[in-house]
Amino acid sequence: MSRLTYERYGPFTKVSRAPDENLGAWRNDMVAIWNLSRMWYFTRDDRYAEKAREMLLAWANTQTEFSGRESMLELGDYALQFVGGAEILRATWPGWQEADTATVKKYFKDVLMPGANPYGESSFGAANKGALSLVALGLMAIYNDDIETLDKVVYQTRTLAHIGLRNSNDIGMLGDSLRDQGHAYGQLKSLTMLAEALWSQGIDIYSDLDNRLLAAGEYFARVNELVPTAALPFGTTDAYYPSDRTGHGWQGANGGNVALTQIYGAYVLRKGLQAPFIAQRRLWMPLSDSSFMFLKNSDISKATPPPALPIPSTTSITSGFSSADIGGASPAGSATYAAGKWNVAGAGYDIWGERDSCHFAYKALTGNSAIIAKVESLENTHPSAVAGVMMRTSLDPGAPRAWMATNYKGQVLQNMTKLAVYGGSNYANKVVSSGLTYWVKLERIGNIITGYVSPDGTNWAATDVGRIDAPVPDTVYVGLVVSSVTSQLNNSVFSNVQITGGDGGAPRVIPSAPAMLLASPGDRAVPLRWQASFGATGYTIGRSEFSGGPYETIASGVAGSSYTDISVVNGTTYYYTVTASNSAGTSGRSPADSATPVPSMVNVATGGAANDSAGNATNAKRAFDLNTYSQWLYAGVTGWLQYDLGHTERVLRYSVTSTPDANLVERDPKNWQLQGSNDGSNWTTLDTQSNQKRFELKTYAVANPGSYRYYRLNITANNGDSAFTAISELGLFVSRPQ
Repeated sequence: MSRLTYERYGPFTKVSRAPDENLGAWRNDMVAIWNLSRMWYFTRDDRYAEKAREMLLAWANTQTEFSGRESMLELGDYALQFVGGAEILRATWPGWQEADTATVKKYFKDVLMPGANPYGESSFGAANKGALSLVALGLMAIYNDDIETLDKVVYQTRTLAHIGLRNSNDIGMLGDSLRDQGHAYGQLKSLTMLAEALWSQGIDIYSDLDNRLLAAGEYFARVNELVPTAALPFGTTDAYYPSDRTGHGWQGANGGNVALTQIYGAYVLRKGLQAPFIAQRRLWMPLSDSSFMFLKNSDISKATPPPALPIPSTTSITSGFSSADIGGASPAGSATYAAGKWNVAGAGYDIWGERDSCHFAYKALTGNSAIIAKVESLENTHPSAVAGVMMRTSLDPGAPRAWMATNYKGQVLQNMTKLAVYGGSNYANKVVSSGLTYWVKLERIGNIITGYVSPDGTNWAATDVGRIDAPVPDTVYVGLVVSSVTSQLNNSVFSNVQITGGDGGAPRVIPSAPAMLLASPGDRAVPLRWQASFGATGYTIGRSEFSGGPYETIASGVAGSSYTDISVVNGTTYYYTVTASNSAGTSGRSPADSATPVPSMVNVATGGAANDSAGNATNAKRAFDLNTYSQWLYAGVTGWLQYDLGHTERVLRYSVTSTPDANLVERDPKNWQLQGSNDGSNWTTLDTQSNQKRFELKTYAVANPGSYRYYRLNITANNGDSAFTAISELGLFVSRPQ
């Protein structure tokens, strides 16, 4: 697809994904346009640009439709290619004409942009699906100089909590993090690609939410570097995941090299922050035909964070709710407050779907607004009885509305009626979770209402999103709802009720301990992130050099949910906990996490000469080509793999990556010594390992480091294969001061 002999597959008037129609032809030609445009840029051979232009204009002048249920996924997956190729031609090739730009702009606007957003304003699929829509729309808007669309994309990326930056939590989990690592990476890649494109326009969304994309990249790298990592319940409008069901150690997409390379450049090189787990993963990630485009040694470019978002705040409410018995609910209900809790008694014959009969304790709120509540209890008046929070456009029965509620079984339910919802009624009306989640939330921003669930009042997962279509009211009715589904009152109790425009009169209570803390092994620093605690106004960091403490306070009054400890010594293991505080007192300790800060490491096993005990240099160098899909396949169960650096280096760590074929686990090395030499004949054992089982990537500290020119892995046993031993990569790492 980079050759002048490439023969295009299209164009066609119609392309569709799900059902697929002419999809492979379009995909291949878009990649070829990208590759040929780059070939022009690198070689300055006009023939490459001419071929790319001819192909791009052929599609632009022919295709009139991009459709299918998953059209936005395809366009997001290939936005870098077709927009990137077009941008290279427009910006760098003298043969490009203004008429060509006009043709491509029309193609993007009339054909591809509608395919990137086929379900209407802000109606995007969950998590990675919506992120793919945003990156496609954003990149095309930049090419088209379409400021209106670009402003909308920036707004949606920063506000829509089911697909954008807010589809994440404080520790860096994304909506798809507990679905599987491949889709989690897809979401991360789309958001990062968009952030990088926006940076080139002077817009810095990398700074949003306490550098949230750095947190997301670090979390992804950490779990896939096989560092033991707990998870918090989280999810999307597709599914809510109470626990982590994913397989860690994912190596798809070359380890995630495109997004992680961009994140490293954005935060480490531009902003001077540390990304320890991304840096660790970059030591072995191979280059690819896309990731090399984002490699850099430094970056002094600037961009400006956009204005603060109109995210509605909330505060406690102790009085001021009005009451309504909607849809013939009888007997009349009531709502009373005492000692930090609301007791709402309500009847009604159900609020599920089109049914709308309940007691509603509400405030009329103009503009953006939100309500939060923890459902402490409700009576079992009927299996379908519910208690929760509601927003509605009027008090008339059947009005457009949204609610999030729980029942006596501990199930969280959601419903949006007469609102436009991606996925239709199956998405709008469903059981979200069972047994773990009791906090519910609704939020209105503009004409979008989002429903959330949480186990703790801060780790909010957006599970339902609806759009109020015209006329959009200035005022909506926001409050607590109870439906007994009988003719008797259901007494339900709510705590931690907060609403936009509340009175703030509820007594403070001691916050819960942060649910999770993550520590990262930086260079002379340990970056910390934790999940915030509801009601906390500050945090205290405790540190110890012993597991279990005792802990000394190293920082107090910390605002936000991140802190970097720079009073550390490389090579020492530190254990951390965090407590949350407010005027009522201080929580217990968070779960502990530990980190051992280490110097910045560089893989020096490049540019030298490889060999093995069979004298097969060609075979041996496959273990040093930074390609995890090639392998050193050695005929024997014992033998050595050697590398000549050509100069001496003090190797402090080394890594062994097993072959990608999980069916050949017996070929993995089991016992070995890492040895060093300065003459290739006399060897010193630097580290010994035994009984090593199947792994994808594992790193080891060199027990007795020294300065050597030659290093070899002397394998004395494999894991049972009688004929072959194999590894994918051998890395040799030295310290390089930052």
